[in-house]
Amino acid sequence: MNIEALDRAAIIEAVTSEVIKRLEQAQSDKATVPILKKQAVLLASEPVPELESMLNQHYEVRYYDETLRDCDVLIIPKLCLQLLSNLGNGISAGQRERFVLTMLLKGRQVIALEEGLLYRKYKSTAPVLLYKQYDGFVDKLSSYGIQMVKESGLLMACQQDGRSEDIQQSSPAIEHAEVLLQPEVLTRKVITEAELKKYRLQNQNWKEIVIDRHSIITPLAQDYLRMQQMQVHRR
Repeated sequence: MNIEALDRAAIIEAVTSEVIKRLEQAQSDKATVPILKKQAVLLASEPVPELESMLNQHYEVRYYDETLRDCDVLIIPKLCLQLLSNLGNGISAGQRERFVLTMLLKGRQVIALEEGLLYRKYKSTAPVLLYKQYDGFVDKLSSYGIQMVKESGLLMACQQDGRSEDIQQSSPAIEHAEVLLQPEVLTRKVITEAELKKYRLQNQNWKEIVIDRHSIITPLAQDYLRMQQMQVHRR
């Protein structure tokens, strides 16, 4: 009887040891599975190490080359006069323009840095009408879906795109109260600084603004939002 008990104990111990071993192995295998990051492409002819260090933790960062066919986020650090005018007119004059326009057509996120708008350094010397022409190209890019952001706000702009919204159930009374408290939704295709100022005058107590998920915010309007510390929500 004692022998049978010893045999049973030995079997239980062996089985337990094997189970623990397999659980540890499964946990180890799970830990070694690589986490796939979204791909961010920098459309730059020279390295931009400050942007790489900003994005590396969250994205797989690559520089554009002609073999690329797709990406999750396209970032344009500098917009020279030629690239700006070609894109503003929707002209696919070269590989760079073709890639940017294709990403827009695919619905990918495209971001350009305001500091990289090279025409602005000629503001003090350029003819007024010519300078306004390039301002118009920037507005066109915004209307096409290209986000114009400052370098300090690049990472936030990248992470805001496609952010999922939590859907919570609530009672009819709470839903009714929320509807009453919700700000007006701005549905214009392009949100300008003038429209934001008008909205703020009409809604003095609001520190947030709700816009259509497809609306484009112009660079001047983005500056105004930052100065007024207003939050933007899309729906």
